[in-house]
Amino acid sequence: MEEKDTGLFNEELSRYQKAKDEGRKTVLFICTANVVRSQMAEALVNHFLKDKWAAFSAGFLPLEIHPMVKKVLQEIGIDPSSQKSKHLDIFKGLKFDQVITLCSDADQVCAYYPGLTEWSHVPFQDPLLTYRISFGGKGLFRELRKKMKRTLIPYLEDL
Repeated sequence: MEEKDTGLFNEELSRYQKAKDEGRKTVLFICTANVVRSQMAEALVNHFLKDKWAAFSAGFLPLEIHPMVKKVLQEIGIDPSSQKSKHLDIFKGLKFDQVITLCSDADQVCAYYPGLTEWSHVPFQDPLLTYRISFGGKGLFRELRKKMKRTLIPYLEDL
């Protein structure tokens, strides 16, 4: 593991352990690149359900977080500046109360990923795919934010 990965692992492990010590449930959101959907889900849950849940996110091909994600989260008072894109491997061995895949690629990969035996699939359209063939990209990211909040927050509250 590279030094950068080790530091990120230690940060995430510390957050995970703190949540467990405080009696909060943990959820891992997985998406292909950990760029849009999983990052947005992590931020929304950590903001709106912070007393009950600690959210984490990862991808199996992580890239940089899309700047539009940060902008639309800041619009509703969420500061995502501390979030980083992460590879799924840094969470190996940790037992989450919920693992949720947000895209079909991640759902398929999880079927073969060591240590993940159960997860939920709650799919959302990737705004990057639509963004490339339309105009008004910020509106697509806002719509995703609204849909995720309307879907994921009640879903986790009911568990």
